[in-house]
Amino acid sequence: MRGCLFILVVGALVLGAGAWFGSPILASSVITAALEGSGYDAASSTVTATSNPPPKLLLGRADRVEIVGTDVSFRTFHAASLDLILTDVDVVARTARHISGRIDGAELAATTANPVRADVTIDGAATAAAATITVPGEMVDRIVKATFQTKFGVALTATELVAPNTLRIGVRGITVEGRLGVDTAGTIVLSTPLGSSTILSLDPSFPLRFRSIAVDGADLRIDATLDAEALLGG
Repeated sequence: MRGCLFILVVGALVLGAGAWFGSPILASSVITAALEGSGYDAASSTVTATSNPPPKLLLGRADRVEIVGTDVSFRTFHAASLDLILTDVDVVARTARHISGRIDGAELAATTANPVRADVTIDGAATAAAATITVPGEMVDRIVKATFQTKFGVALTATELVAPNTLRIGVRGITVEGRLGVDTAGTIVLSTPLGSSTILSLDPSFPLRFRSIAVDGADLRIDATLDAEALLGG
């Protein structure tokens, strides 16, 4: 009788230890599968799920999930790396309360031969987190010159970003001012007396949407929103 009781106690302890220490591994695997199912892929990737107490993860609830990846793809969207932290995650419902972190080297479509890469910082409610995209001024110069050469056959001699949302361009010995903005399709457009043209856009497969644009020193700052729950397939 005592032997049976001892076996039952040991068995309960083993199961408890398994739930305590094994649940983070199981939850991380489930979340990884959810990400991959929604279109996420990476050359290297780590998903870490934690909760207090850990067995709560067996119910599909995580206090914190960190996703770290390099050479990242989300369907047809690409980025050099990402490090995102989601809190109060419901793995089953594929929802979260908050997200913060960075996406580095995110590809933006442009008129240039190669995609433009920019860094994105994220912080806010998971369904509509505030995202800030910084595009260096020299990159804006290259994009605009390529756009005007391709669309209008005009070779610009210079460009200058001027707050709050103006771009001065030098062409044929004169200076022309254009306004930068976000159109109804959610793309960045430049409107000038010479005409209007899209200069930057986002891959629609990634749940990041442009909201507004402003000159920030020598660079261009784009404010956007990210639906992080879409990354989980929610």
